[in-house]
Amino acid sequence: MSPLLLGTLLAVATVPVIAYRLGRTHAAWQDARSSKRSFRQDRRTAWSHTARLAAGAALVLLGLTAAAYDLAR
Repeated sequence: MSPLLLGTLLAVATVPVIAYRLGRTHAAWQDARSSKRSFRQDRRTAWSHTARLAAGAALVLLGLTAAAYDLAR
């Protein structure tokens, strides 16, 4: 086997491996970026659910307080 043929075969085998690794590195950064955005969106959703729950609980407590006041009179 000639050195030129061996070098060509090594280059043919190496280029796809390097290209794959570079592609995976790029995809990993995209995944990290989209994960960060998703985390922000999930946090907003959680806070909106918490706010609705707190508002509902406040209304129930207000109603119970009004009923207790009415019964006490």
